[in-house]
Amino acid sequence: MTDRAAAIALLAGNPGKRQQLARVLGEFGYAVVFADDPAGLTAGELAQVSTDAWLLELAEESPLADWLLEHSSAPVLLGAGEIPELGSEEYPRWQRRLYGKLLPLLGEPAGGQAPVLPAPLLPSVNAPQRPCVWVLGASLGGPAAVKQFLDCLPADLPVAFIYAQHIDAGFEQQLPQILGRQNDWRILNCQPGAQLQAGEVLVAPIARSLGFGSDGEVLLSDAPWPGPYRPSIATVLDAVCDGFGPACGAIIFSGMGEDGVEACGRMRRQGIEVWTQDTASAACATMPGAVQAAGFSQRQGTPQQLAQALQHWLRQEWSALAG
Repeated sequence: MTDRAAAIALLAGNPGKRQQLARVLGEFGYAVVFADDPAGLTAGELAQVSTDAWLLELAEESPLADWLLEHSSAPVLLGAGEIPELGSEEYPRWQRRLYGKLLPLLGEPAGGQAPVLPAPLLPSVNAPQRPCVWVLGASLGGPAAVKQFLDCLPADLPVAFIYAQHIDAGFEQQLPQILGRQNDWRILNCQPGAQLQAGEVLVAPIARSLGFGSDGEVLLSDAPWPGPYRPSIATVLDAVCDGFGPACGAIIFSGMGEDGVEACGRMRRQGIEVWTQDTASAACATMPGAVQAAGFSQRQGTPQQLAQALQHWLRQEWSALAG
């Protein structure tokens, strides 16, 4: 815990939601140092705010959000999700999701009260201890497709994701904020020793290679990724298969090149699910098309269709396997 309450600056156009969020953040133990309507504010005014993090409830295409993502030294969290009615069954779940997004950015505050789920909502003692882990592999056009997929997928499913995206290193730290807008997934950059939890999306790093220990913990190496791609989707697929198989799978989204095709074949030979974005909906169909042409894709669809299919698979197939 930190001795000083971490500072949060809040931008929300709806006054009622702004007040609710400020109250909840204070109950968590964070200090709301700025809370205002974004209408009429300028980037220069935002630059004067001293805070440890920003929480934004803005329009999907907001110049202020874009400016903060590019220029703010403090992390930016986009969207707290729709606030359920106070006293409803969903309200403590929403609190837990918001708290879970803030913890990796700010740490646990010294004061305040962490939200707790009522006893009837706690997981069953018979539930699987570790989630099923799926790789989301993508290159050109990938962030938009993966965001559509996550936006259509409830974050309370028994699954965690490793997101391997070919991207410039300077953009790596921005991916969690961009992808987490308008959904409840906890999207995190890699930390050594971390254990994947259901409801999390782990972004594969660019400069360091990724692996997993015998207990599923994250291992980071200073050794470069093998091959020309960073991160190497093939290496991530093999690492997840070795660390979590057979409780794993892969979806290959829009992208250039053929990174991961042979690794998809290795997964299929072990009976592990491999799906792809359909070529019609992909901004660049080369990568998913290569997996399909090799005969390794069991299912094709739009990001929305793949999200629906995964929900069904987790209910039917994974629940039976985890039984």
